[in-house]
Amino acid sequence: MAKVEAKEASLTGSLKDFGLAELLQILGQQQKTGILTIQGEKQEAVQILFDKGFIVGTLFPGEKGPETSLAKRLINGGLLSPDNWKKAYEQHQEELISIEQVLLKNELIRREDLSAVLRLLIFETIYNLFKWPRGKFHFTAQEVYFDPTLIEPFNTEYLLLDILRMIDEWPLLVKRLPSFDIIFQKVNPLATLDVLVGTPWEKRRSFQMEVIYELVNGVRTINEIIDQSFIGEFDTCKNLVDLMDAGLIEPIATSAREKKKRPLWGGYLPKGIVYLLCLGWILFLINQVITNRSLSFPANPAEEKMKEMTQTYIAAINKDRITRAREVFVLEEDRLPQDITELVKKRLLPPR
Repeated sequence: MAKVEAKEASLTGSLKDFGLAELLQILGQQQKTGILTIQGEKQEAVQILFDKGFIVGTLFPGEKGPETSLAKRLINGGLLSPDNWKKAYEQHQEELISIEQVLLKNELIRREDLSAVLRLLIFETIYNLFKWPRGKFHFTAQEVYFDPTLIEPFNTEYLLLDILRMIDEWPLLVKRLPSFDIIFQKVNPLATLDVLVGTPWEKRRSFQMEVIYELVNGVRTINEIIDQSFIGEFDTCKNLVDLMDAGLIEPIATSAREKKKRPLWGGYLPKGIVYLLCLGWILFLINQVITNRSLSFPANPAEEKMKEMTQTYIAAINKDRITRAREVFVLEEDRLPQDITELVKKRLLPPR
């Protein structure tokens, strides 16, 4: 049973007993106004602001100094320089007015851009909270303050449905994009999304896809595209996968940081290659048994058929193994291998 205590208009409990989705749903349905504090295992904390059941903001009590979550979004996204942020933050502390008002007062950012970033920050913060394995929560009923000209309140139920859908689809995207340090390039730099007209991908074309496609330039990593697109981690990755499946973009490399992480041999090869090698070895043994047996005893039609199928499978596995090894080589060297010898030298294929 969930241990949720209600004392003086407050709720406390553990996310292990009382799920975050259920908690948000209750606060939304009961039209609560106040602050929900979520504290993780490492004592990090996030606060979600509610106004009559609508989510209107997020706060980060552990942030000290000018390096805030908002600063990272604005600077990494190219909307604000580090120097301008530093000056604005100092003015914010001196005049005791919100950092948002300082940015607008000094015309350092357009109101619509700041509003979009704040909205994305709220959504992504709550989305990432669902990745926390454990935590404690505390809700206190109190008045909250937000600028309705900057922040459009989130309908808690709709936001929750969006996040749960993303969580359900996320494992499929991770399989296709195992690292955010991957760099993509356009297959045809001169092509536009108009090439999707008349294809099954046309119905998936959107403004978001246009933004992502424009940001793909053979230099930016997935992380950088996420930062500069301002459409969020999930939607950025989903559009990248769609563009890849449509044949418009392709991975060409990983950043230097990712290369340093990779160990030799087993770390280079995807697990799929290891499995294929094992399966290939088993099929090879079966083929050898059948071949050697036929030297002394003629094989019946069923055995001959099995032999043909085994040889076909072995050939297919070898072809797939070379293809995968070539893909890893491209990611590591930023070029195509001249021949199989290079793949062997890099230990992506065993010596022949």
